[in-house]
Amino acid sequence: MYAAYPCVGNLRKMLKLIAESKTPEERDKHFDALTEIVTLVQFANDECDYGEGLELGIDVFCFGSTELHSTVLSLLPLAYQLLGRKEFADIVTAHLADRRTTVASLSELS
Repeated sequence: MYAAYPCVGNLRKMLKLIAESKTPEERDKHFDALTEIVTLVQFANDECDYGEGLELGIDVFCFGSTELHSTVLSLLPLAYQLLGRKEFADIVTAHLADRRTTVASLSELS
């Protein structure tokens, strides 16, 4: 699937460029490469290879940038539904609706 970006390090660099874009035009330019990969995932879904969308969706989700939430929401819920795991689709959708980004908010002990 990652023919143009064969290693995870390149995917991470691509996502970082999107997240750190200063202008919407710059962000759109960097989104083009990710959009190409998402298109390949859609082809994989058509071929019943649902793991591609799951893998890319989890990678983008774990990157954690709010600029990528729309991409996560287009990948992960669909992948989970196609894999018969609707509950996980509901969980990721609810999580992204209330995702906290501060480190302090991650601790349940404080």
